[in-house]
Amino acid sequence: MPPHVHRAAAPGNPSRGGRRRDPAADHAILQAALALLGEGCSYADLSMDLVAQRAGVARATVYRRWRNKEDLVLAALGSLDLPVPQLEGLPLRDKLVALVDQIRHRGQDTLLHRLLAGLVGEAARRPHLVERFEETVVAQRRRAFEQALSEGIESGELRADLNVDQAIEMLTGPMLSRLILRQRPVDSAAFAQSVVDVFLDGTRSRPGR
Repeated sequence: MPPHVHRAAAPGNPSRGGRRRDPAADHAILQAALALLGEGCSYADLSMDLVAQRAGVARATVYRRWRNKEDLVLAALGSLDLPVPQLEGLPLRDKLVALVDQIRHRGQDTLLHRLLAGLVGEAARRPHLVERFEETVVAQRRRAFEQALSEGIESGELRADLNVDQAIEMLTGPMLSRLILRQRPVDSAAFAQSVVDVFLDGTRSRPGR
């Protein structure tokens, strides 16, 4: 596994009224939410009361930390995510392979994998929840893709007219589709390498273009 960098704080509320938060209560609440979701409790059926009961804390303790169920679920999912790999000094291809392949490590045969599959099921009913998941839990990873691709454009390695947003979709889509939608395992980094190589074949800058 590549060296880790610091992870951005999970979405949630800062402590209110200057009171120092108890990290043990934070952990218990997040673990309770994850346990309930992992046991098959749907997002619709999950409630702050259920989480408080499972965590063994008062309902007010949960609300002091997270304003609502959406914030709590996003924080719980964020607590399972892997930090973005260290990419500094790597060639463009290696950066992209590391980022694409980490989707395999974070999304295969893990609790996060199973919960993400459930989140996909909520997409039609609660698109805002999925949007916020992208804006919070995966934001740091998306910025790493954006930086790697932008540096590739600036160096002349990638086409100047490359649409970075579409490029990220092309790079991440195959792995997410295989793991989350099709539920098929990926045994090694070879799949990520093939995705990146196909992408680069169509996006590298070429003389005369």
